[in-house]
Amino acid sequence: MYLFDVNIFVHMHRNDSSEHEKVFDFALDVLQGTKVFGYSPLVLSGFLKVVTHPKIFREPTDFNTAIAFTESIIEHPNSRPVLPGEAQQHIFRHLCYQLKPTGNFFPDLYYAALAIDSGCWWVTCDEGFKRFPGLDVKIL
Repeated sequence: MYLFDVNIFVHMHRNDSSEHEKVFDFALDVLQGTKVFGYSPLVLSGFLKVVTHPKIFREPTDFNTAIAFTESIIEHPNSRPVLPGEAQQHIFRHLCYQLKPTGNFFPDLYYAALAIDSGCWWVTCDEGFKRFPGLDVKIL
């Protein structure tokens, strides 16, 4: 099952994104297919933070449009919420001790542990996710 990073939803939603076409085409194949895909509620909140932020976009997405996008993901018949399981915190701690993260590295490490714990492929545009041992990652 695929589990999408914040950047995938942002690029998919924002047609002014340089990665929009590539990401949109991939996501459309997934969304129109029959396979189940996952979403993290934390990723959706990150999406809302980014697309509505006036310091990120000169014309940020309005609240109603942004919420409607997240609701379309949640309500999609093939989507499933992916929540931290029993092993997620153990995986997170293990990766922390192994990789010695600092600063902005921690949220990525959290998402990597979530994907590993849930057995999902993490789909992202961020090459940095290749550094996490045990993570199945698809870079767009």
